[in-house]
Amino acid sequence: MMPARGSVTRRGLLALVGTSAMAGCSGLGGLAGRRRETIRAYDLPDIDEDSALDPPVQPSVPVEIEASHLDTARTRTTSLLARLPLPLGPDDIPNGHIRRELTDAADDATDRLDEALEADTRFAALRALRHARDQARSAAAGWAVVEDGLTVERVRREHRQSVADARSFREDHEYLGRDPVRAALVHARIETALERAVDETRVHPSHESSDLLAVAAWGEEAESVRALVADVRQLDAQFTASLSNDVGTVGATIRGAAERLLSDIRSRRPDLPPEPTAEEWGVEERLVVDLRRAASRGPKRIAEALGPATAVVDANRRLAYIRALQRVHSRLDEDGGYQIESAADIRSLRTEAYDALQTALEASPVPDLARTVVTDAGGRIASADWELSRIQGEARLSQFDDVVGGYLAGRALARATPEACRQTVDTLGTG
Repeated sequence: MMPARGSVTRRGLLALVGTSAMAGCSGLGGLAGRRRETIRAYDLPDIDEDSALDPPVQPSVPVEIEASHLDTARTRTTSLLARLPLPLGPDDIPNGHIRRELTDAADDATDRLDEALEADTRFAALRALRHARDQARSAAAGWAVVEDGLTVERVRREHRQSVADARSFREDHEYLGRDPVRAALVHARIETALERAVDETRVHPSHESSDLLAVAAWGEEAESVRALVADVRQLDAQFTASLSNDVGTVGATIRGAAERLLSDIRSRRPDLPPEPTAEEWGVEERLVVDLRRAASRGPKRIAEALGPATAVVDANRRLAYIRALQRVHSRLDEDGGYQIESAADIRSLRTEAYDALQTALEASPVPDLARTVVTDAGGRIASADWELSRIQGEARLSQFDDVVGGYLAGRALARATPEACRQTVDTLGTG
């Protein structure tokens, strides 16, 4: 059963077990200085390296995705895998490299099936199953070359038909909705999926030395587009079904909000803190550069975006990064930086980062909108967890730079999210 939207995942919360006992001994203030000191890995939070990168906050969409749709994707994946005589042996495919390619794809599909079962939101399960499908199809298509003589041209025809279906859907797509915030979130997912489905500029592996691997690669592409179209139809149908019959379109409202938000972002660019000029960059310098570049990454005008809804969601993200950068830069100006001297400081910073994720969802006017940013923040915190899980023995303070940077970035971004969301919601409301 999926939890209510707006909550941090169970896995993310469990990651905090054992950290609170020493969380009150914070010593934040400036990382410079005491690099000769060490921290014992034994005193650090106990984090499982294999699950450290699991996202503490998973993506969602404000639409009730049908369980039957997920079941169909799961059945499609398992039926594709069932076509292979697993495990593949030399008698099946003599070439060891090709055999490993197909085996790895089948294993990846199986892993994604498990990921979908463990997902905390149905949208996260949807994405995992989509990946499971295309990996399963890659393996099954490759095996079909051996078993049935499948050719590249047959698979490419299927791919072209799926792309044509996606183009047709995009041409007919209407920006229905009543609540412009909810509509923007749903239509942004649709815009992104359709753009990926019709994008034929993506590099397709040629595998000139192997017809089998070429068929496998095109089988993966064909299945990916087919799954994207199916998922878009599901999102659109479920969203439309949730609306009243007399509902109108909100495309003009979303477009107007996107233009105003992007204009505001352009006006803020001259005032962004500059990149550091120090010859040697430490945690603080890398943190400023990281946040500054993330705040600058995205379309400058709506014509450069995938669509108006995507422009709104992306602008909301960038506004949060701008505020996070300003928070960090202000702290550096006032206190000279962040100081980590002990395992207790690491524990405290990590707890604060995870707490900030939950607070961001609870304090934002629309948790679903906040989640589009908080997943970014959670990803940075998860990366810091993974770095922390790899530290062993007596570690120098300099070995914690990536850990500290990840927690600081995630915390700053999460804390900046509610204010960014309020601006976006207000702008959509004035459209």
